[in-house]
Amino acid sequence: MNRARYDRPVHRILLLGLLTTSCSSSADCPIAATLPEKSGTIHRGDAPLTLVGKTLEVGDAVPAGVTLVDGKLAAIDLGALAGKLVVLSVVPSIDTRVCESQTHKMSDSIDKMPPGTEVITVSRDLPFAQTRFAEEAVVRTKMASDYHARSFGRSFGVEVKETGLLARNI
Repeated sequence: MNRARYDRPVHRILLLGLLTTSCSSSADCPIAATLPEKSGTIHRGDAPLTLVGKTLEVGDAVPAGVTLVDGKLAAIDLGALAGKLVVLSVVPSIDTRVCESQTHKMSDSIDKMPPGTEVITVSRDLPFAQTRFAEEAVVRTKMASDYHARSFGRSFGVEVKETGLLARNI
């Protein structure tokens, strides 16, 4: 058996009106080059960062096929939330002070939102870390991870090319 053939990374491609991939980062993924990129909108210190994917506008439909993963590794199909009021609070990593603060503020604001509003915190943290955080911090937002398919970041235009993390966004 030729082991080298089986040791190469496998890239799955999804057609969503634009192409997204399960590559580990935009930098090493040839298809990511076909996605729109926007530089200078966000910075880390003085360094401008590049967002990958089409920027959605308020009122745009959720791109088809975007799935996240919950704390039990079950798929969350964002398309299934059609017709509901959904607030997506996107953070780079739940284990940072600013991301933790954003998540607490969103959780504390749920009572001020219309009844039935779904509030979901999205990051590329592993679902296990998200679950631990939610339990320890006692937040009421649902936690969802884009670690596996990485379709959310690219479909919503919030993947940071240089880090592979998601840009802070609500």
